[in-house]
Amino acid sequence: MNKQEQHIVFLGIGGIGMSSIARHYLSIGTPVFGYDKVRTALTDELIQEGAQITFNEDLGVYPGWDVEETTVIYTPAMPEGLKWLEFFSRFKMIKRAQALGLLANPKRCLAVAGTHGKTSTSAMLLHILSEAGEDPTGFIGGIMTSTGTNYRLGNGPWVVVEADEFDRSFMHLQPEAAAVTTIDADHLDIYGNSGELTRTFEAFLNQVSGPTYTASSLANTNKVNTPQAPIRAEQIQPDNGAYTFSLIIEGEKYPTRLRMPGAHNVYNAVLAASLANYAGVNGQIIANSLSSFKGIKRRFEFHSNNPIIIEDYAHHPTELNALLTSIEELYPSKKATLVFQPHLYSRTRDFMEGFQKQLSRTAHTLILPIYPAREKPIPGITSEVLAQKIERAELISKEALPKRLKALNPDVLLLVGAGDIGDLVATIKEELT
Repeated sequence: MNKQEQHIVFLGIGGIGMSSIARHYLSIGTPVFGYDKVRTALTDELIQEGAQITFNEDLGVYPGWDVEETTVIYTPAMPEGLKWLEFFSRFKMIKRAQALGLLANPKRCLAVAGTHGKTSTSAMLLHILSEAGEDPTGFIGGIMTSTGTNYRLGNGPWVVVEADEFDRSFMHLQPEAAAVTTIDADHLDIYGNSGELTRTFEAFLNQVSGPTYTASSLANTNKVNTPQAPIRAEQIQPDNGAYTFSLIIEGEKYPTRLRMPGAHNVYNAVLAASLANYAGVNGQIIANSLSSFKGIKRRFEFHSNNPIIIEDYAHHPTELNALLTSIEELYPSKKATLVFQPHLYSRTRDFMEGFQKQLSRTAHTLILPIYPAREKPIPGITSEVLAQKIERAELISKEALPKRLKALNPDVLLLVGAGDIGDLVATIKEELT
């Protein structure tokens, strides 16, 4: 640890990516101070783990750590004009992505990139390596059900990271091996067009020193599935909310079961298996580990069986398609009600047609106001405009939602979005069960 890392400040500490880095420093005994706009269950957990966190711009609560002994890690999502940004301008300030690179690059880094599925894949990989006794470190973009956290401190050589394409963050990583799940048009507020997004993924792959694994249509295909023999899945069958299949690893067949609905998660499991195989884990341990993987909170997370209440992080038409296809496979005779909270004005604008198509698939669709996150409103882009394009859809407020759902009495209820819709789950569950 250098002198400037004796204390660490996080601006945006409640973010899923920022909080995993904060947990790293807390776990090694480094004092942590943080700011975030909203108090959440995650920030409460960080406080319990030892972080000092403020939710306002009262600069007087800063512990007074010396500028020469403190590094400030910030997220680009912080709004301009924030008093804390000006206050810390004389300190050493680095972006979250740069901080992650400084922690991951000195170790044997296994990175998982992609516009969808990277959290599931990286969490599966971390679980496999842990079960294999490799004692990995991991920075995950979701809360793992089995551990209740998005971070793992290990003493082994491997570090598993989620390589985030937002703001070209993954360009700070130099992995030993990597996987790319999918490349779908997203973050067009950053990239401008899908071609630039693809070119940036290719540039990321060129920073990987060893093999990369992907079925995506990247120009950089000379590195795919080398030097290991390709790993694939066969005999894929849905089975009571899960999938059974056989992993084919170096010509050997290993039957396994994944308790995550959706054929796309089998593909993610194959990518996780490929990276684990590269790391030297044998096929039987990989298969056994996938069978014991308990999933990630807010990724097809069950909250009730009567009625069936499922929460999911889907915030892009491709993710909605995967979710709804899984629901149709699992519950073909039941009518589903979907509550959707759009995430970002720009994403709602860029994929209005795709959202219209997917949100029309359920018996009833309730649309909450757009969750703005880092953005300011865009004229003409509202949840009301989206709702008007969808038959059997209505705009609704958070306050009115529980009573409206009780009146609808759904067989299957889907609570979907990447904003704060998860905060409503407990109230809705109490109303319906």
